[in-house]
Amino acid sequence: MNQKKIYGPLARFLRAGVRPFLHRWDTSGAQKAQPPAVYVVHHRNMSGPVHTLALLPDEPRPWVLHVFLDRHECFAQYYGYTFRKRFGWPAPAAWAAAGVLSLAVPAVVRSFGAIPVYRSLKETRDMMEQSAQALLRGESIMLCPDVAYDSAAPATGEIYKGFLQLEKLYHAGTGAHLRFVPVYCGKTKRVVTGEPVCFSDGAPFRTQREEVAGRIVDGLNALAAACGELEREAAERS
Repeated sequence: MNQKKIYGPLARFLRAGVRPFLHRWDTSGAQKAQPPAVYVVHHRNMSGPVHTLALLPDEPRPWVLHVFLDRHECFAQYYGYTFRKRFGWPAPAAWAAAGVLSLAVPAVVRSFGAIPVYRSLKETRDMMEQSAQALLRGESIMLCPDVAYDSAAPATGEIYKGFLQLEKLYHAGTGAHLRFVPVYCGKTKRVVTGEPVCFSDGAPFRTQREEVAGRIVDGLNALAAACGELEREAAERS
């Protein structure tokens, strides 16, 4: 299937504007997967999704926490949690920064075709169905399943596995298996993609779920090792 352009004018403008500032990043190892695909990115405290959206030679629709698509919820998230609780900023500075970001961020993520991520069961079902319909149209998706999303460590640890339900929905609609593509963005200024990880015929989804999740994590950590990130971290600790 040929993937259509799904990013809006604002997203394309931002990508074109930021890439000159990232000219030292090596993207030779970042390949566009045959769509539709699910790009699985090591979050690394926002470094992963930001650099993937900026530099990946594809236009995957990102999964984004729903609060960042609504101005009022976005303000509450930045003011009440990000700046006040997490960073410990004083109230006036947090209020000003949250005000600016709550105007800009929802417009930006919507232009990137973001799919809102919810935590309630009903809304999660709707999110999964929306994602499956996007995949069936030939659109790709980008997500970051890290449990410790705020960790700056190069290695990928425990991940949430709920996103693998997309395989069931996609397979039910097409009879084919979905491609999960590891993506790694390192401090060595490299963006690299790994070999797609897929479910296989002949075994139930439930019995393959843990194995496929493990292969995705192994793929991400293999990319980190190939970029020299794990060796570099070990040297810094010694």
